[in-house]
Amino acid sequence: MAIIETVPARATPESGVWCDLHQERPRGLLPEAERRRVAAYLETATDWGGVILIVGDVSHWVQVSAGEIVSFQSFLTGRLAQALGVAGAPEGASADAAMSQPERLAGLLRSAEVSGESGAALGALIGAELAATRAFWLGADLRLMGAGALADAYEAVLRAQAAWVTRV
Repeated sequence: MAIIETVPARATPESGVWCDLHQERPRGLLPEAERRRVAAYLETATDWGGVILIVGDVSHWVQVSAGEIVSFQSFLTGRLAQALGVAGAPEGASADAAMSQPERLAGLLRSAEVSGESGAALGALIGAELAATRAFWLGADLRLMGAGALADAYEAVLRAQAAWVTRV
């Protein structure tokens, strides 16, 4: 029988048995591997509280307080970018457009496809995610975990929004 934990939960399980974290609202799953990454960071920053953004095929916005994972939200932005063949640096104007009107995402993606502007598509995808996660990062002490072009893209769009982001 699998062990299931729900948030809020200690980043490092008190039982010593690692498992995924589940959340009802919004419904989500923080995989064990990502939980371990959060716990490893908190070992080096024991008194830190804020938000950890883990960038990958699935991005996870993890709210941390007093060594606990309080809540999280996950997005398929990385998978969508791969499926659309999006690469390169994100276009700032497209990110801004998606942040101010995320309901236009599908139209922005089509425009980027027609024009062949991969950076516009990536900007729109990340911008829409940032619009949805504004409560997580606006005014928060944000740590970005990830490597490669996609993590660079998130960092660039966040910095353009004057977010307090530190790459770890």
